Amino acid sequence: MSEQTTERRRKVLRALGILAAAGVVGVVALWIAIHQYPPLATFLVDGVRAVVGPKPIAVAEDIAYGIQDRINRWRYKDAPPTTYWEVAPGPSASGALPAPSSSGSGVWAAGFAPAPFPPPYPGVATPGDGTWIPVATPQDPGAPPVMFKALVHPDPKRSFAVVAVVAIDLTRVDMHSAPGFGEPKSSAMTRAQRPGLIPEEHYLGLLAAFNGGFQAQHGQWGMMVGGVTLLPPRPIGCTVARYKDGSMRVAVWKRIADTEPEMAYYRQTPPCLIEDGKINPAAQLEKNTGWGATVDGDTIIRRSGFGLDESGKIGFYVMGDALSAGTLAKALHVAGAKDAAQLDVNFAYPRFFFFDGNQTTPPRITQPLAPLPNWKPDEYVTRPEFRDFFYLTRKPPAP
Repeated sequence: MSEQTTERRRKVLRALGILAAAGVVGVVALWIAIHQYPPLATFLVDGVRAVVGPKPIAVAEDIAYGIQDRINRWRYKDAPPTTYWEVAPGPSASGALPAPSSSGSGVWAAGFAPAPFPPPYPGVATPGDGTWIPVATPQDPGAPPVMFKALVHPDPKRSFAVVAVVAIDLTRVDMHSAPGFGEPKSSAMTRAQRPGLIPEEHYLGLLAAFNGGFQAQHGQWGMMVGGVTLLPPRPIGCTVARYKDGSMRVAVWKRIADTEPEMAYYRQTPPCLIEDGKINPAAQLEKNTGWGATVDGDTIIRRSGFGLDESGKIGFYVMGDALSAGTLAKALHVAGAKDAAQLDVNFAYPRFFFFDGNQTTPPRITQPLAPLPNWKPDEYVTRPEFRDFFYLTRKPPAP
């Protein structure tokens, strides 16, 4: 072999080594950005994706989340279950309600108390799993709660896979949908028509806000709000729909397409996780690619979802860490959802915030449902959101 050939080979190997090192640094940087600076992560990922295409980003995400999962399975092998909050089980936390109270605007109806549920896998559960904790209504703290929260650990192989569930009394709470100022990407609305903010007329009753669905480029899942179709519905899309009479449905589009004229809004997601009380068999396989997996389908990430109970009067929002589509579905199912959809995924995007109910100044966020770094108290109100979202307002008390 000539000296020239040997030198050329050294240069090639050196270049490959530099590229490999850069790739490792890039994966680490992406992981840090995702977990510490979600807005920066969104900017970096979308910017790089626009230049190099989706496949390299998918590979980087696979590597980063795969490494994280392997580390966590080793790190938490003998550790107690991860939890977002501590709660002791017992009647006082599992659905007991304060007496109805009178206020200047009327009397709240009593009786909303979601049923406690047994942990699906006691070996990875905390003592408080399945125990509902009342969430005070900020506008009237003495009134019967319109929301409860609970924890569940839905993965027998991962004690660090934890899900927070919020049960919502839809007879006393309105669930609204709003596009972000950039997503889902569509020419059907101008920037002025989609400010990415909660309207001022909803400040007084504002309770909470949470994430919507995927970006348009990830499936082109449909969305309509205010009579404007941003993206047309897909027949296989699981659809969160609110009707003009205030009722709600979660169902695959082809089952409810004929009711579209009666809808106030709809937002689609990948195929339903739960239909008619049964978990989608495909979602129970970790190696699936239908619910936001990246390359090999084995992505364990933060995920979120929304479901309805059999009556359609209780909504369940869920979000949690170290989840597959199947374990997300399991959490929704045990909590009481009869029909359910996955919403957005990845660490930066699933987010649920409680508001303070301030009635004299723009309301502000008091706390997130689950840990999330670098959030701002004025998000959704004076700080515009790039991606679509849902928000909850208290209905006026019955006279």
